[in-house]
Amino acid sequence: MSEGIVYADVKFKKQQRTEGKDGATASTANDATYSEISIPNAGHNQPSTNTNAGDPDSQEGSKVKPGGYDPVKVVLVTLCFLLMGTVIGLVFLYISNLPTENTELQILQAAYTRNLTDLMIKNRELQELQVKIKDLQEKERAVRQQMEELRKQKTAPSCPTNAGNKDCPKPMNCAKDWEYYEGKCYYFSPDELTWAQSRDECITRGGDLVIIGSLEEQKFLDQKIGTKITTEPEDKFWIGLTDSINENEWLWVDGSSLSTSFWLGNSEPDNWKGNHGEYPDGEDCVRMGEPGGTKEGKSWLDVNCNRTQRRICETKSPL
Repeated sequence: MSEGIVYADVKFKKQQRTEGKDGATASTANDATYSEISIPNAGHNQPSTNTNAGDPDSQEGSKVKPGGYDPVKVVLVTLCFLLMGTVIGLVFLYISNLPTENTELQILQAAYTRNLTDLMIKNRELQELQVKIKDLQEKERAVRQQMEELRKQKTAPSCPTNAGNKDCPKPMNCAKDWEYYEGKCYYFSPDELTWAQSRDECITRGGDLVIIGSLEEQKFLDQKIGTKITTEPEDKFWIGLTDSINENEWLWVDGSSLSTSFWLGNSEPDNWKGNHGEYPDGEDCVRMGEPGGTKEGKSWLDVNCNRTQRRICETKSPL
């Protein structure tokens, strides 16, 4: 048989004597009370025995026997310990991750510093290159000016456009069989080739099929070949103009577009394909020339590129 826990109440009374003015004495009592509490074991309903239950004086000032547990305090203490453990765990976790975060931050900072340094170096190199380019441009401009001055000093006087003038001296700065005009040399071939073959032959000689860039140059060539061709209608000279890539898009052999044209009459170019369709590709290359020349220099005609004609080659005159 198990017994419960019993706390007893003990009440003490202490008397004090007091003396009055008339010499009489009176006594007073001070009470000290300890209550008795009986706590039965679980599963047993035992009535608590409190010898002073009915005594109001004995119920006042009851105290719990030292060594007992207050449930509220126990819960509060437990919660405090749990909270403290959680805080300590969080602090430990933060402290344990702090070195890793510091290391990553240092790596990022080092990468940023390195990239910034590289960028500054590249920027400085770019500035140096810009200065060098500016210097080279200035030197190139100065060289061009010097070459232009030398060209003006060494260029022989141009011959008149009248090709029949035999008194015009032949400049010495054009190769044999080439004729000089305004800083260029021209070759008028005696033999006939197709347009493509003619261009290859001109390139072999150090030039290309002629590119006509002005009315003066056109008139010079028109008058010059006017004295070379015969009265035979097909005796003409190839020039470096074609629309073989795109129809009606006329391009010079250097890839530049036609800006000024000198077509003969109002029907040229006509892209004629023959009376019976014998030229299905049409006429994509240009030839020029009329016996004796023309008044306004308009002597261009389109013709099939596979026809054979004489040619005009052109190159720059050496200094």
